[in-house]
Order: sequence, then C-alpha cells, then structure tokens
Amino acid sequence: MIVVEGEYTVTIGSKYRVDYGGEEPAVGVFKGYSAMGSDTAMVFELEDGTIRFISLAQIIYLDLLESAAPKKASKKKDPGSVYYG
Repeated sequence: MIVVEGEYTVTIGSKYRVDYGGEEPAVGVFKGYSAMGSDTAMVFELEDGTIRFISLAQIIYLDLLESAAPKKASKKKDPGSVYYG
C-alpha cells in the first residue's frame, strides 16, 4: 500500500487478506481491477494459484499483509477505468 499526501492506495503486487463474506477470508496478491458484469471486481491470485475475482460490493475489509514496491510511473496515461467503449 502506498501513501501519497494522506491518501492510501491499493497497489498491484501487494498481498492482502480479503473478507468478502465467505467462510474464510481470501489471502492473495492483488493483480488489478476487472469488469464483472455491470460491477467492478478486484482480482487476486490466491496462495494456491487460483485467480479470484471479488466484486467491490462484496468486500467487507482488506488487510495489508505484504506491501509491494511501487512500479515506476509509466509514460502511458492510465484512465483508471476497467470499462471500455
């Protein structure tokens, strides 16, 4: 997780514990965001290699377990959206 001027950011490559209402929280590395129907999902690679899409509306909490180093800024402008068209 990166803190910039008082703002917290979920970072790709960081490891989180995610409670989304399942029996047990998911533990995995954050891979990015994806469209899931009309919702937005966070995508995690779990410890067993499973790729899990979790709807943002389902997430109860995220615990930061291991922080990844921030990637160097890209010259390509990221629009910050998972929707296209």
